[in-house]
Amino acid sequence: MAQANHHGGDWDPNSVPAAQSYQTQGNHGGVMDTDETGKPAQYTSTPSPGQASHPTVQSTGSPSYQSPSPAYYPSQSPPMSYTQSPTPGQGYVAAGNIQPAPLQQQYVARQVAPKSTVMNQIIPLHNNPDAFTTNKYDKEFPTNLKDTQHVFSSHTIFRWKRPHHYQSPGYVYASTQEFRHRDFAGRVTRGPYFDRYLHHNDGRLRKLIVASTDEIFQGPGTSTWRRTYVRKVSPLIVRLATWVMDFSYDPETYTWEDWGVMLLRAFPAALAMQFVFWQGEPERWQFSGCYAPVPYRFWGDAKVWSNHLENKVGTSLLARNNSIYRVLKPRHLCFLRNPFDTETLHGVDVRDVGEWESTDGAGADLSYLFIAYSTEHFSHSSEEDKIALHQIAETAARAAKVPAYWVAASCMRNPAELEADVYRISDVLRGAHGMIIAVGQSKEKAAVQRLSTDQLLAQWGTRMWTFPEVLLSPGQHIPVYTRGGNLRAPMVVSKNQFAGRVWIKTDAEQSRQLVDHYLGNLDLSRLELAVTALKCLYDRNTTEHLPGDQAYALMGLLRLRPQIDKTDSPFQAFSRLSLANDSDKLLERYLCTLPNNSQQPWYNMSDAYNSALWDIEPYCQVAAICDRDTIVLDGARGASIRWKSFFPVGFRTGFSWKRWFAVKAMENMSLLLILMIVFFVTNIIPGGVVCLLLWLYIFVNTPSLIRTVYGGKFTEVQAALFGFEGYLNAPTVERAIFGGNFGRFSWSTNGSPLSVSNVNEDGERVGVDPSTDPEVRQKIERSKTAKPGEMRVFTLVDTYNMQLTLFEAVRPPVCLFLCASEGGMQRAVGCSYDWTTQTMYRETVLRMPTESLNRMDRVTRVRIGIQRPEMPSYPAGSVMQGV
Repeated sequence: MAQANHHGGDWDPNSVPAAQSYQTQGNHGGVMDTDETGKPAQYTSTPSPGQASHPTVQSTGSPSYQSPSPAYYPSQSPPMSYTQSPTPGQGYVAAGNIQPAPLQQQYVARQVAPKSTVMNQIIPLHNNPDAFTTNKYDKEFPTNLKDTQHVFSSHTIFRWKRPHHYQSPGYVYASTQEFRHRDFAGRVTRGPYFDRYLHHNDGRLRKLIVASTDEIFQGPGTSTWRRTYVRKVSPLIVRLATWVMDFSYDPETYTWEDWGVMLLRAFPAALAMQFVFWQGEPERWQFSGCYAPVPYRFWGDAKVWSNHLENKVGTSLLARNNSIYRVLKPRHLCFLRNPFDTETLHGVDVRDVGEWESTDGAGADLSYLFIAYSTEHFSHSSEEDKIALHQIAETAARAAKVPAYWVAASCMRNPAELEADVYRISDVLRGAHGMIIAVGQSKEKAAVQRLSTDQLLAQWGTRMWTFPEVLLSPGQHIPVYTRGGNLRAPMVVSKNQFAGRVWIKTDAEQSRQLVDHYLGNLDLSRLELAVTALKCLYDRNTTEHLPGDQAYALMGLLRLRPQIDKTDSPFQAFSRLSLANDSDKLLERYLCTLPNNSQQPWYNMSDAYNSALWDIEPYCQVAAICDRDTIVLDGARGASIRWKSFFPVGFRTGFSWKRWFAVKAMENMSLLLILMIVFFVTNIIPGGVVCLLLWLYIFVNTPSLIRTVYGGKFTEVQAALFGFEGYLNAPTVERAIFGGNFGRFSWSTNGSPLSVSNVNEDGERVGVDPSTDPEVRQKIERSKTAKPGEMRVFTLVDTYNMQLTLFEAVRPPVCLFLCASEGGMQRAVGCSYDWTTQTMYRETVLRMPTESLNRMDRVTRVRIGIQRPEMPSYPAGSVMQGV
């Protein structure tokens, strides 16, 4: 209860002579006795984190996404010479001494700049001056993967399970504790801490193995999970066929040299295909063509369930008691002596309101003034400060012609209700006739530096609890009384000018919106009100009483107020407040936002995609609030991501006469060979020659026929999500899965903040290889040596939408949960799995096409966290310190 004394008290201005010195425990009020001691409140200010400047090239997936890039801004500004290998149609050399343009200018310039203009020193290397115009004949070269060559590497380990070859983690966790896990089938697993995932087939807990590009696999081990290399899983016969012609950019403008190369390759390829009997792993069809499910079940309990019946006995009241902090009128007021005298100060009496109404105030309206102040100006430990505060309050009350006033230092007199009274102050203010602000300095501070009323008012405005007082104050003007000034002529500030005059250095724009809302000039939705007010409260300083003080201050602005829980973290306090009020699924919307960086605090609900919360429409529901800043989510659609390897994806193509003739021609090659032998034996030379020529023609064109059979657009395909660490271009990925570069895969236009897109010559928006962006290329290179806790680059392969998405995350997400729609796409929350607590932690948020919903199943209640704690780890092979 000692902490509660920081907010109010029962000091009677008539109880002691002014000459004596007393001290209390409070910041906003306190119970004052002659033998009490206390210390003035200490105030600290937390600066708002700045935002780094953005480099010159901007990814279209997130026009305002900002990420610091030190290499672009060296301290001594040497000339920068960043050169990137060009992709046909899109290559750049970044010149030195670049002055970044504003983000929106960069974005527009990148899209519509004239072809003859060199934009921001980014010089195209292609013949076409417009570096962002694609040509339908442009074609990328697939990268030659080393694949099984890694088997002979010194750090490759063999095992009998698939994948057979892997690399041990470069970092190991410091924890030696044994943990317990129970899967969806009730099977219990025990073991030390290790990166694990739930296998999509049987739901068992397995160690995480992540496929990586050749360069990452060969590099130093920097991960806490096992690594393997990217494998080619397509049929060998298709790879032989595509080898014949996968060497030229332009298939419609072959030179005689190109035809010669293909002819030389065709003979050995066709010969080799005659002896290829083993086609590898067969095409896989599973889960009725749908994405792999998430076999998860939450066995734990929550701190607060949204349904009364699920809460433990004794906690239901705590979860849903929303009227405990409601009062219709204050318990005590300072009543003026001789209230009709507006000129002379006669003193006040602190009285019980109920007692006054039954005696002197029988039949009269209760009218009082609310006195707003800060203990930075009027310390509860100073008798002199409190007397000066009451002098201002009495003067203001007599000038307003009201019989009483309410001040925290004297009107919160019941110690048992002191903490609850703090959260009832908003109701006291709502019932007041008016509000005045008292500011001032002690004589000691004024002797050092005397501040003006505006400066003192700005100090007052930096305190968190003063913010809702301005919003809820009656009327459109607030008188400001200055200690030591002319109390008969206070400064009057209009509420609609408060933001520009008092909060100009804090959050003038956001706070002005809230002021306008409470003045009736602007109508904010419940969602806008909660989000904007929470941000403004966190922008201000306070002496912490409880971890959830900001949420409890916000509670005064909302209708329903759940009971205070001292064990709540700030996020839990806000979550319970959001559940109690109709806040338009605020938590569900917030879960679907992507922070601008991994250090962004939860109360800053800005989105890397530059979308507001009200742009996101969730179709799932928060069912409970758990420990460790986690929630239980129900109704989302989920899919598992396969990280250890690709598999041959099942697909079907539509009927084509060309494909039908190609199949029949290859099927009847042996028949032509038999007929040729028969004709020659029977001396029918012309027939034998025709069969021989036909056989040779089909033999030489076997690679082309194979491509025809396996090519074409899909009418049906097995939906699957693959992931690998690092970056590979689209032709390489397609050749690894389907055997060749058939042009089926494309980069997502806006699937992540790293996505890049442009409008082609036909006016169509198409995805562009993100590595053409110098900033993204720099992130790709930097991530190759990223250590635990640092951002890495991963690639997601979606076979249903035939899209590749490059994204950043600290850990590889093992599953995606589609929770909401936004901007005509679906928000997919990528989560890693902390098996020790059965918690899915948000690692990234991607945007997927809406048709993905057709191939995903709903997931039952899943526990999701917003930020995963980083477990201590150390390099494998080193001696752990302190053990």
